[in-house]
Order: sequence, then structure tokens, then C-alpha cells
Amino acid sequence: MFGVFFIAAAAAAQSALIAQSSSPPPITIVEAPPAPMPPIIAVPPPAPPFARSALKPAIPTPIRVRVTAGAQLLFSDTLRVSRVSGASYQQSRSEASETACSTERYFAPSQRNSLNVNLYLREDTTAGSMLNVSVSWQRPSRGVGCGGEGSRQVQLTQTVPLAAGQSVSLQGDGGLTVTVSR
Repeated sequence: MFGVFFIAAAAAAQSALIAQSSSPPPITIVEAPPAPMPPIIAVPPPAPPFARSALKPAIPTPIRVRVTAGAQLLFSDTLRVSRVSGASYQQSRSEASETACSTERYFAPSQRNSLNVNLYLREDTTAGSMLNVSVSWQRPSRGVGCGGEGSRQVQLTQTVPLAAGQSVSLQGDGGLTVTVSR
């Protein structure tokens, strides 16, 4: 009987422990207050590496350009350039060949003519005003006859000093002559 009492007492103590234990506290979600926005501060743009007052204005300069090939006048006009903006002129023409050829090919011979003129003005601290002239001229090959298409191209690129009132003539292959005047 003593053993049953001991077991009953142990069971009562254990049930008292279980009854006395409490459940864990409820889970509470705590939100952090929103972070304050940083203040907006006006920041001036960074200063350029050179003083703006030291820059010269980009005044357009008219350049008279005349391009010839032998006795043939290809281009004659005035183009405006400045130290920050170049000038260019392009013309292109493609057409059927002058010669009528009997052929079983799916295409006929054609001729292509084109002219590209590019000018860039730059100021050189020692040499003064310099003009970069680039001219490309393409024309059909002559005397090839039926079945032989082709073209010839001449390119001239040169930088020349060109002061106000000055004129310079540049000679290229194929009779190409470029005259620039300021």
C-alpha cells in the first residue's frame, strides 16, 4: 500500500507540474518606425576643368570649296564650319550602264558615281587655323565593255593651314583637285 501511495503522490506532483506550467507568451510582431527621409540638398554641378570665360565662341566660318576632276566640275559651294562643328556634303548616283549588253545574267551592269566632302576646322595654338579636308570620289571604270563592271575611287585627306583671305589647292590622283578658300 505504501508503494501505491508513492506512485499516486508522484503522479499528483507530476500533474501539478504540468498544470502549473504555462504556455509560451503569444508572438507579438513589432514594426520598426519608418526611417526618416534624408533631407534634399541642392548640389551645384561640378565645375568644368577649364573656365568658361576662357572659351572662344564657336563662330561659323564660311569655306568656299571647289572640287574638279580634269575639266569636269564635281562640286562648287560654300560650307560653314566652326571649331566644334564640321561640314559635309554627299551626292550619289547609281544607274544602268550606258552600253546595252545582251546577257543571260539576272542583273545588268550598272554605274555608280559618288562624291563625299568633309571639312573640320581646328585651332592650333602654334600654327593658327587648320582645315582638315577629306574628299572621296567614285566613278565607273571606262572601257571595260560588256560583262565587266567596275569602278575607280580616289580619296584625298589632308590638313592645311587656312587663314582668313587664303586659298589652298590640293591635288589627288585621277585628276582630282580640291580648292578651299576662306
